[in-house]
Amino acid sequence: MDWKEAARRAVHWSLPVGLTGLSLGWTVYAVGEILSRQAPEPLALTVAGIYDAVWLYALAMETAHRRQGSNGRLPAVLGWVFLVTSVGVLFTHGLMYATPVVAVIGAVVPAAAKATLIMAVERDSTRISGAAQKQIDAVRSATRDQVAIGRAVTRAKVDRQKTAAVLEREERKARGQAQKVRHEAAEELEKVTAEHPVDDVPQEVPALFSDEDLAQVLGQWSHGGVSPGVSPVSPQVGPVSPTPELPSSQGAGHTPLDWAALARVAAVAGVETPQPGEPLSEEQLTVVLRWLRHSENPPLSYRKALAAYRAAGFSAKEERVRKAYAALIDAENTQP
Repeated sequence: MDWKEAARRAVHWSLPVGLTGLSLGWTVYAVGEILSRQAPEPLALTVAGIYDAVWLYALAMETAHRRQGSNGRLPAVLGWVFLVTSVGVLFTHGLMYATPVVAVIGAVVPAAAKATLIMAVERDSTRISGAAQKQIDAVRSATRDQVAIGRAVTRAKVDRQKTAAVLEREERKARGQAQKVRHEAAEELEKVTAEHPVDDVPQEVPALFSDEDLAQVLGQWSHGGVSPGVSPVSPQVGPVSPTPELPSSQGAGHTPLDWAALARVAAVAGVETPQPGEPLSEEQLTVVLRWLRHSENPPLSYRKALAAYRAAGFSAKEERVRKAYAALIDAENTQP
């Protein structure tokens, strides 16, 4: 046994041994002083010493039995009998030769010695090996690590759910504000239309400049001046009129449109063949978008379909075209 283990055991047994020695010495003094009033002092001290010797031997035997895990009934009974006797003797001695406070303190010392001795024996008898203690510490450490990680994961999930809820709330709030703006704009438009009715309202505002006019103006600016006949602020733009003939293609980079296919799609849908420049019903608008979307492989996206729609000479508000295109996509996705 190394010095560390010896020091640990010394500290472990110091309190019960000290209290037991104090209790034995105080008991010898109290018993001897009480008996000296009835017998010679040497005889009284001898009886007191024998009393303490028997009590000490009973405590030692009880301690040995406890450490071995055996049942020593006689030492245990003697230990408790001598403990009660010592408590009574010290209490009586305190009342006879001192004060009640001293009597109580003297009576408590043997009881405290007995209690600390029992605890020390129990602790020493259940002591485990160093290897077992290391395994216990490792298990406890691993368990604490798992608990800490579990708490961190749970808190991270809570934070993620809270963040998702906040983002969803902000998105719904933004949608509500946008819907409110649309509603107010629609009410304002309805109010203005009711106050200022206009016949033959065009579907969309025609462009102020054609591509040729813009190129001409830019070319005149780039050559250091503007011709007297054309003003860069108010160019000479001819009246805008619908395309008299059906175009043959969507423009550069697109496959030529099959106008006969448009007529067949319209016939299948049971509507009149849509004509560029004419107002289209919702059914005709859907027919045109379906025809343009599937004019190429893969089918055209919304932006490409919208560009092809404009290039083919058809006109409608972009919001109306977008809603019709979305309805078309939904119908295609729901088809088996």
